[in-house]
Amino acid sequence: MSVYAVILLHENGLPIYKKFARGRERPVEPLIAAILGLSQETGLGDIAHARFEKASIIVLRGAREKKLILSLFVRVANHLNYLRGIYLMNKLEKAIDEVGDIITDDLITSAERVIETYFDKLKKIPDVIGDVFMRAAEKFGPMFYGSIMIILFRRFNEDPLITLMRNPKLFIKELDKILGPESTNQFLMYMFHEFCGLHKEICERMGVKDIRRLVKRIIKKIRKERKEEVIRAFRNIIENIIDEFLEKS
Repeated sequence: MSVYAVILLHENGLPIYKKFARGRERPVEPLIAAILGLSQETGLGDIAHARFEKASIIVLRGAREKKLILSLFVRVANHLNYLRGIYLMNKLEKAIDEVGDIITDDLITSAERVIETYFDKLKKIPDVIGDVFMRAAEKFGPMFYGSIMIILFRRFNEDPLITLMRNPKLFIKELDKILGPESTNQFLMYMFHEFCGLHKEICERMGVKDIRRLVKRIIKKIRKERKEEVIRAFRNIIENIIDEFLEKS
């Protein structure tokens, strides 16, 4: 499995719960706390991920509980592992009532229950975003997928779908600049059509009846709502889709 460990911390650097896939546990909390402290001291914002010789680390902040920091030690910091991290973080936020300045027994117990329940399921999560993105891009022409990925990579300086995972509002904004709003709308429409074509049963169970109306509503929300609201809504959609996948498997 490409996820070696998950560590949940308070934003002050104190550990809440950690889980390793295999092998000897390592005291990684000081490393993560140092990285978080460096990002705060420099005023550069939250760190997205860091790469080491043998592994990478992905860092996610809670969308509702900003004091929660989830770190994943992974083989590579790609969009699929971000997808796995977002799914786990959303589960944690829904299970944890409130995060104060003190780490309580209830907080630890809730975190342990969620992480122990879902850790082994992370490897079963498929690349639902990358697959439908590629299929939608191919509808614009045989060379479009490679071209748009190169352009977006230059804009974001990373895998474009990582940006989509972390900040869907920024991703759509840049796509608007490249394609124009109407073509962006069409592109996202293709993505949803491809997903429901591949996973008709999941769309039916999620109550997706009118794809066009649904996509228009989602795009309007992304463009109009605040960044934080968009991220919360996006993570909920991701969680629901993955839940359906895991239930099928």
